[in-house]
Amino acid sequence: MAGKTGSRQIIGESGSLLTVPLRAMCYQLFVVVLALGALGWSMTAATVTGTHWLTLAVLVACAVAHNELARGIEQGRREVSGPGHVDLCSVWLFAGALLLPLPLVGLLLVLVYGHYQWRSTFIALHRRVFSIAVLVLSALSAHQVLSLVGGPGHLFGPSVSTTVGVILLALAVYTGVDVALIATRVHLYGAPGVTVRKVFGDPSKHMLEISTLFYGSLLAFAVGYSPMLVVLAFPPVLMLHRSVLLKQVEEKSRKDSKTGLFNSEGWHRNATRERSRALRAKEGFGVLMVDLDHFKKVNDTYGHVAGDAVLKAVADAISHEVRDYDSVGRFGGEEFVVLLPGMDEDDGCGVAERIRHAVTQLVVEAPVEGRTTLIRNLSASIGVSTFPSAGDDIEPLLLAADAALYEAKNTGRNRVVGWTGLRKPVLAMAA
Repeated sequence: MAGKTGSRQIIGESGSLLTVPLRAMCYQLFVVVLALGALGWSMTAATVTGTHWLTLAVLVACAVAHNELARGIEQGRREVSGPGHVDLCSVWLFAGALLLPLPLVGLLLVLVYGHYQWRSTFIALHRRVFSIAVLVLSALSAHQVLSLVGGPGHLFGPSVSTTVGVILLALAVYTGVDVALIATRVHLYGAPGVTVRKVFGDPSKHMLEISTLFYGSLLAFAVGYSPMLVVLAFPPVLMLHRSVLLKQVEEKSRKDSKTGLFNSEGWHRNATRERSRALRAKEGFGVLMVDLDHFKKVNDTYGHVAGDAVLKAVADAISHEVRDYDSVGRFGGEEFVVLLPGMDEDDGCGVAERIRHAVTQLVVEAPVEGRTTLIRNLSASIGVSTFPSAGDDIEPLLLAADAALYEAKNTGRNRVVGWTGLRKPVLAMAA
């Protein structure tokens, strides 16, 4: 499945059509049939001129050249971030949506994505077809808005302000339809760990996507004036593509390689940012210190490879029990830390108790001596502290949560202890 408009980043699903749930498959088929119907209808009404064909040829040539020139950037990005693909083809596709009648927009999409599929065969064909269908319907919606200034290709209307306003509205509609159709598929697919909020919740991706669409708008004006001006488009697009690589290198440096959670540096950066926000808003936040009980015994009994599988399973369990905007980190060994914006100690203890219970329910499949072994009966001790009652900075909060964790360990393990419980009768929720 493709990501949102703009970068159209491929994420999180198995490629085979056989793995797609029936309801998601039916939805994909419905969208594709709807797009084919829209194209068939438009062919009976569209007027295609020689200028349109020239514009199509220019945009296809540019999109293909961009993909070829960016292959080195994509190779570097995959070495950092693993499988997946990021393209900025919306620069060329949205320009086409503003300039071309719908049948030629469909042809533009088929040719551009056909080249992408040839170069990126790890992306399932059914996902490519769905992406094309989504963009055909997005372009059709944008064309309805463009009819206010005479339809696609009429970018030099009598009023600059009116034209710009209509293009901005077309951009919003194009994006809205694209996002709505893809978000529906994400919801129907129901892949583990892939939610609508996670797919569309990263503000930095929104900025990248919006940037490509705005750039596509400017490109449409340039090509509409003279196709030769397209040669000025390549350096900025390639630099924008390279910025994706640099950002992902930066993100990779803040992640723990074994679990995918934030490492100490990444978590502290998020915590410092949250502290600044909480001070401005005069709000609090919670910190959880989570430590697996008897983890050394797991390593000694099953080996370190199995221990790593347990750490990954626990990391996933913690992430599943918190909100998408909470920050979960691993500080090394079997110690995890969770940042809970806007939560007091009672709320934090409630989240911690859910995490504790989730860990006790884990059954981890781990490789041991060439076979798969099931590891059960895991548990965790958790300490909870809150800002500003337990400390007015990050380090005091961590020390307070660590002290509460130490109390949980000393009073039987597999329990939650809040910081206030160290100054009053101990607050603990045990199994």
